[in-house]
Amino acid sequence: MPDGSTSSVRLFDANSETSASPHKPLIVIWPGFGMGARYYDPIALELAARGYPTATGELRGQGSSTAVASRKKTWGYHDLASQDYPTTVRAAKKELGLAEDHPTLLLCHSMGGQIASLFLARPEAEMLNVQGMIGVGAGTPYYKSFSGDSKRRLLFGAPVMGIGSLLIGYWPGGKLDIAGYGRQARAHTWEWFRFGRTNTLRKLRGQDRNYMDALAQVDSNVMLTRFTNDDDCPRQSAQNLVDLMPCANTSVVELKGGLGHNRWARQPHIVVDKLEEFVDEAKISVR
Repeated sequence: MPDGSTSSVRLFDANSETSASPHKPLIVIWPGFGMGARYYDPIALELAARGYPTATGELRGQGSSTAVASRKKTWGYHDLASQDYPTTVRAAKKELGLAEDHPTLLLCHSMGGQIASLFLARPEAEMLNVQGMIGVGAGTPYYKSFSGDSKRRLLFGAPVMGIGSLLIGYWPGGKLDIAGYGRQARAHTWEWFRFGRTNTLRKLRGQDRNYMDALAQVDSNVMLTRFTNDDDCPRQSAQNLVDLMPCANTSVVELKGGLGHNRWARQPHIVVDKLEEFVDEAKISVR
């Protein structure tokens, strides 16, 4: 990565299976906050078994990433969208023997979808022929979209993380980490907290464009899904994220099955079935 850290890309080559199809897009999976790429192996294996070349990236500082947040080392939404996402997609295509413009679909969990929306608003996404995103439990953290314990965590827990990361220089995790996100970078945590208060992504660390204006020009295919028992991503949270992309072909879909915010990655059939419907409807394939 540009900051000198390394991050493994987990590859699942459909070409090693008899079901492989040269007409299917590359699927790149992006984890949620505090989750490593390995957690998503079951859904990656299911996608590969259905003929999709598949890769799983890491959010910086999580899983196999060697980046360690500190007072001197920080990163935010823009760094991941402009550096980590395109670097990972390029590396996956190179190792899988795919052309740089091979059609690509992002499968994103929670925070992974927030960053992916910014990636879609960048020229690198067009260069890499990223044709869309399907999110699972992905939405904005705007507190007014939530209720009950989830709203209380955002109202009271998020400020502790956001302000605490500014004071300490990073979010250390440990005993105060009631959300279970682990050690996180100061800029990323602060920007997430601010996103949850304003429902906007402005003045991001190092940004090279006005992302709110850029999001308004995204014209990709975007489907955000949520399981009906996912209290960490209410329907309005997902709706808020697609509303940032008014020119995109968007939809919000509720899924039955009781798999909540995380378990769908380990029990993947419902999400993969929906992904295949999305690929067919959006006509995402190799011409």
